[in-house]
Order: sequence, then structure tokens, then C-alpha cells
Amino acid sequence: MKVVDSVLDLIGNTPMVKLGNIPVAGDAEVYAKLEYLNPSGSMKDRIALEMIRQAEAEGKLKPGYTIVEASTGNTGIALSFVGRRLGYSVAIYMPEGMTPERIRIMERYGAEIHQLKLEELEASEGSVAGAEVEIPTRQRCLELERSNPKTWWARQFSNPANTAAHIKTGREILRQMDGDVDAFVMSIGTGGTLLGVAKALRAELPHVRIVAVEPASAKYPLSRGYRKVPGVSDEVSGGMVAELLDSGIVDEAAQVTNDEAVSMSDRIITEEGLFAGVSAGANVHVALKTAGQLGGDRKVVTILPDSGDRYLTERKYTT
Repeated sequence: MKVVDSVLDLIGNTPMVKLGNIPVAGDAEVYAKLEYLNPSGSMKDRIALEMIRQAEAEGKLKPGYTIVEASTGNTGIALSFVGRRLGYSVAIYMPEGMTPERIRIMERYGAEIHQLKLEELEASEGSVAGAEVEIPTRQRCLELERSNPKTWWARQFSNPANTAAHIKTGREILRQMDGDVDAFVMSIGTGGTLLGVAKALRAELPHVRIVAVEPASAKYPLSRGYRKVPGVSDEVSGGMVAELLDSGIVDEAAQVTNDEAVSMSDRIITEEGLFAGVSAGANVHVALKTAGQLGGDRKVVTILPDSGDRYLTERKYTT
């Protein structure tokens, strides 16, 4: 590897590995892109840098401004890392109940953390759909942006730079796989990774199968046609999840329980030696099912979004 001038230059271009122990013989091959090897430990470093640079170019973010965002963890960590590295103040608004490791990491980067108490945050089976639980924290960010002209709300759920960052991820996948991808499997989250990668793949591979993954506990799942959280304004809901549904780019939406995601994340660590988080378990769980449906001589790609270090206190499938 070459020497770089800044840690920010290490964002992206993450490795791809073929899973050798978990997949079943005779099924399609399963490949995992190791996004947890980005500098702050997740794929969200990509969107943090893209969103900040785009906002600077458009004059929306200037020296002396504060970056605010609603996050269940990974985007908050990434914005804390990138934003503070570039000299901005950063304030993250989180739903109460996220693991303390995430809070500690953000604080170590120098961000302010605000936890909002939410009613009915805990789903009965443990997993958390970020698109749903982040609504009150997004509302708080909107209020802050309106009240303080030196506040920039990143809006990860609807910022086009989120998708643009992951179009680049998709192009990396195409290069690493020599253009040979039969299916791509990814958790929905804000929709940016799935939408961006899918757009890049479909541009080169019109018949690639796109499979979305979501928590089985989601109240408003994409698999049942929900474009946004009902009764919530477009300023804090919808965004790229709505675009995913409207575009028709997703071929299938699969639901994963918290137990399934946790069990597979354990196997990824012990059988493959990849220290990824619970969302990686959900992705691989569905990727294996897709591999079984496709059969041999086909290739399924998925992403290991974040590191297992933010699930040490509690293991929960959080998108």
C-alpha cells in the first residue's frame, strides 16, 4: 500500500473476501466486502466524507459551523471522526438504548452526544429499524437547523451524497469481482448503501438480483410496501427508502430476526475470523439463502457494514 497524506484518504477501497467455511457446498459462492475496515469501523465513513465535502462545495457548511445528525451509531461515529478531523463541531442525537460503546467512541472523537428517550423503543425481539426509531431525533435536528444558521444537518436518510458515495462502493465491487456478480444482498437502513450499490451494479449488469434485508420487527417494512413512517413529514421520513421502493430496483425484501442475525454474526467471527457486527450477520444470513436459491457457478456479494466492537455490551440487529 502507498503512503497517504491523511487518514481520510484511507476511506473506501476496502477488501473483498470469499467466505470459505460458512457457505454450503454446491450453493453459489458468497463474497463479503469488509466495510468494517474503514478508519472509524464502518461503511458510514464513506457517506460522512461525501456529505461533508458536498455541503462545503455548495456553501452549506462553513468554518465555525456545527454538524448535527440523528443516528443509531455508525453514522454518528463516522461524522464524529470526519467532522472533527476537518475542524467542525459535531453533535449527534441518538435514540436512548443504543450500546454504550458507540457513545464512548463518538465522545473520544470529540463529539457531543444527546440521547432522546423514546417510547416503545425496544421491539419484542430486540432488533431496531433505524428508519423508524430515528424519527424523533431527526425532528430535533430539523429544529436545531431552523433555529441556528450555523448548524448543518447532514440528513443521511435523504442526502443524495449518501447514494453517490455508495455508487462508488458499487464500482469497487464490480472491479474486485471482475464484473461477475449474480446477486447483491444488503440491509436497508437509510437506503443509501443498497440504492447506490444497486445503481452501480445495474448499470453494468442489468440482470443482477438485488435483495434488501430488514429487521423482522420493523413496524413499517419495505417488504410490505411502506415508503416512509406513516404520519411523519417528508422532512424527517421517506428519503432514499421511498426512492428504493419507487425505483423498482429491489427484486426481493427479506426479513431477519434478531436471533438469526446474532447467531450468524457469531459464526462469521468464529468460522471465518471476520470481526464484524450483527448487521453483517443479517446480511450473510440472507446471502446464504440467496446462494442456495441460485446454486453453483454463481456469485453472491454482500457487505459486512461495521465492526463487532460496537456490539460488546449488547448484540442487537440495528440498521
